[in-house]
Amino acid sequence: KAPILDPVSTRAGSPQASAEQIKAAADILLAAERPIVIAGTGVDRAGANCELLEIVEHLGCPVLNTQAGRSVVPHDHPNFIMGFGQAGDIVRKESDAILAVGTRMGNLDTPFEKYWGDPAGQKLVQIDVDSRNIGVTRPLALGIVADAEQALTELAYELKSRGEHDRPNAAEDLARYKAEFDAMRMVQARPLLEWAGPGIHPAHALGVIGAVFGGDAIYTSDGGNTNLWAYAVLPSTRPRSYHSILELGMLGTGIPQAIGAKLAEPARDVVCVTGDGAAGFNIMEMQSAAREGLNITTVVFAEGSWTMEEPNELTHYGRTFGCEQGEIRWDKVADGLGCHAEYVDSLDALEDAVRRAKDHDGPSLVCIRSDHDANLAVPEDMLARFFEVYSGPTG
Repeated sequence: KAPILDPVSTRAGSPQASAEQIKAAADILLAAERPIVIAGTGVDRAGANCELLEIVEHLGCPVLNTQAGRSVVPHDHPNFIMGFGQAGDIVRKESDAILAVGTRMGNLDTPFEKYWGDPAGQKLVQIDVDSRNIGVTRPLALGIVADAEQALTELAYELKSRGEHDRPNAAEDLARYKAEFDAMRMVQARPLLEWAGPGIHPAHALGVIGAVFGGDAIYTSDGGNTNLWAYAVLPSTRPRSYHSILELGMLGTGIPQAIGAKLAEPARDVVCVTGDGAAGFNIMEMQSAAREGLNITTVVFAEGSWTMEEPNELTHYGRTFGCEQGEIRWDKVADGLGCHAEYVDSLDALEDAVRRAKDHDGPSLVCIRSDHDANLAVPEDMLARFFEVYSGPTG
């Protein structure tokens, strides 16, 4: 078992990586033929995004985000590969050295061995500020308990101090991974592009929301399938600007997260996208937003069902039970709580409604009568991976 080296000092109360640890990590990464970097929310929280990309660019390697760490790396960065999907699988399986930072690599991202290469041929270097997260899911070559910004800053310096790093297969591998990533996205997008209704597809609605608010907004995402659609469709954001239930492992966090984000960043647009089941947990916090005069926008996808539960129940019991909610007018609830409210049952009317909500001085809620069957039709690969967490590997 690889040793977990203890931190040797503290800066502002956070553990720090030692020079010995940094040199050992650099040795592993520079000796690898196909190194990769996996970046989690801890990179965002430490403000170490630039330092992470320095390392990625020096190594010329792919960088994968975790599901919770969606805003860690810009999605248009030439080295970015989405970790959740077949392209990410190929990258992990072919790698011989992995630098994982600010992530436990938990079961929502890589739950089973089939998503990884042979651990005997992979050296994993894991950096996390919490020792309880080290070595939880994968065997380690080196575990470093340290503040991500300090560790990555020193690792980037160490790598660059050793001169240019030229791997003969780097550009070819990255081009192949990007081609696989682009092909995967086209396969996932085709049913969405071909879907013609009737009703409102949540992916189409999220496209409108993303176009109105853009990449400079702060997004919070809540719910089951709504959260998956948001992950796939909303625009790439700035660091620390996309918060979801995957960080906390529960429903109902979206509206409170939006309130907290607005208090922290009052000059920025903040929008919460949530399923109707998730909205019910903390909808009363919209009154808190009204009371404090917080200009946040909440968009509720109201297809009237706990939709994500349906496939799971059908698989295990051959029927569904307790999923139907019926029609709930969340806009009327919000109006009663002192918020600006909009109801939308046509995609053509959505953009104007979202813009009115965005421009309103104070909290707003847009209730979208989204289509149940469309919400259920999450891309097969994405949904299958998510349900493996519940049911075990499919093969």
